Amino acid sequence: MKTKSICKIAAMLLLTTFAAANANAQSSATTDSICSGSLNKIYKISGLPGSTFTWTFSGGGTKTSGGTTDSITVNWSATPGIDTLTVVEANTLGCLGDPVKLVVVRLAPPTVVLSGTDSICLNSATTLNKLEMNFTGYAPWSVQYTEAGTTRSVITSSTKYNFNSQVFTTPGVKGYVATTLTDRFGCTGTYSGTASVTVFPKPTTSAIIHY
Repeated sequence: MKTKSICKIAAMLLLTTFAAANANAQSSATTDSICSGSLNKIYKISGLPGSTFTWTFSGGGTKTSGGTTDSITVNWSATPGIDTLTVVEANTLGCLGDPVKLVVVRLAPPTVVLSGTDSICLNSATTLNKLEMNFTGYAPWSVQYTEAGTTRSVITSSTKYNFNSQVFTTPGVKGYVATTLTDRFGCTGTYSGTASVTVFPKPTTSAIIHY
């Protein structure tokens, strides 16, 4: 009974401060999207001076530091999924606040697969409809790739992208390989496959001779 009375009096005296701190904490009670496998992610709330905190989360991550202070650092699982991060504040009088929760969505990484072969003539440029990149994940995607050794980049929201060739000045087989990939959340992804275009030489025709 004595403890309850102390808590009640303290709550009345500190009502304004507690309300402000609680409002700050509640403002973070939203859905947070992160890349699966994210490391050293810091989560923090604003509490009363002298308070201690108990942080818990479902089994999709590992605590690396904190957990009893107003912050916690987490390494999240590389497996896509949903976690709930919860914190409970205890003030200097031992009174517990309401749990504050943050839903953490671990996003699947994007992917891109290159495929196809095509052909063009020397010194010409066209859309290579048989060469394509196929994406999964959250658009738009930003990808860098090499085209016959030249680094190029493109941003697209289409799940299938066809290449526009550069003007090749030498004949032969020109390869396409992806080198980096990120999605709209900044998550890095995996890339695989190759594509190629065969550049045919043009005929060399002699001058017109009058016979």
